[in-house]
Amino acid sequence: MTSEQQPPFTIRLCQAIEDFDQCVEMQRIVWRFPDAEVTPVRAFVITMHSGGFTYGAFDAAERMLGFSHALPAFDTNKRPFIYSHMAAVLPGLQNAGIGYKLKLAQHEHARRIGVWPVKWTFDPLLSRNANLNINKLGAVVRTYHVNYYGNFSTSEMWRGLDTDRLFVEWWVQSEHVANALAGNRRSDPPVAVVEVPYDIDTLKKADMEAAREWQFKVRSGFQALLAEGLYCAGFEAGRDGGHSRYLFYRDEHVEEKE
Repeated sequence: MTSEQQPPFTIRLCQAIEDFDQCVEMQRIVWRFPDAEVTPVRAFVITMHSGGFTYGAFDAAERMLGFSHALPAFDTNKRPFIYSHMAAVLPGLQNAGIGYKLKLAQHEHARRIGVWPVKWTFDPLLSRNANLNINKLGAVVRTYHVNYYGNFSTSEMWRGLDTDRLFVEWWVQSEHVANALAGNRRSDPPVAVVEVPYDIDTLKKADMEAAREWQFKVRSGFQALLAEGLYCAGFEAGRDGGHSRYLFYRDEHVEEKE
C-alpha cells in the first residue's frame, strides 16, 4: 500500500491497556526512540484519569495506525488549554489523511468539553507538518522556542540539529479555523515570509552543515517577525524544487471572542 492510499480505519478513544501498549510501540516505530525516551503505559493511564485523552486510528483488526495524545494544561495567566503532546502515524501512511482525522477528533473533544485553544509544537523545518497544522487545520504561530528539548535526544530524526519548535495555537471555536477546515485559505497577501527547505530530511542526509545554516536562518527570521508583532497564519509548499514559505500577517482576529 502506498502513502497516497487510505486504508479503512476508525477513530476512537484509547481506554484499554492494550490500546496504550500500541501507543508505546508506535513511539519506537515512528520516532525510533529508545526505551528511556518512550512515554510508558502508566503515563497514558494517568492522563486518561486526569482530564487528558488519547485518540487512536485502528484498522479492522484493531491494529493501531496512528494516535494523538493530549494533556490538560494552564497558561501563565492560569487559563486552561489542551496541550497536544504527541501525534504519530505509521510510516507509509503519513499522507493517507489519518493524522488529519486524529486532529479533528481533538477538535471535537475540545469543543465538547468547552476548553480551547489546543496547543502543540512542531519542527519548523518540516514542511509536511506545517501544511497540515497551518493550512488544513488553521492553527497559528506566535511563539518560537529555541532548542526546546535540548540536544539530549537519541532519536535519529533530530540528531545533529537543535530541537527548535514552533508553538501553535488552534482556536477551535474561531471563524479562522472553520474556514481552514472548510478548505478556504485566506487570500490577502502576507506582510512578510520566511523560507524553509521543502525537504529537510533529504538535505540533512546530503549536507548537515547546510541543514544547520537553514535552521539558523529560519530561527532568526521567525524571531525577528514575531518580535515585530506579526504572527504566522499561512504556508506555501515549495513547487518544482523551490523552497516552502511561512506567511506572516499583522491582524489578530483569529481567536474565539469570549
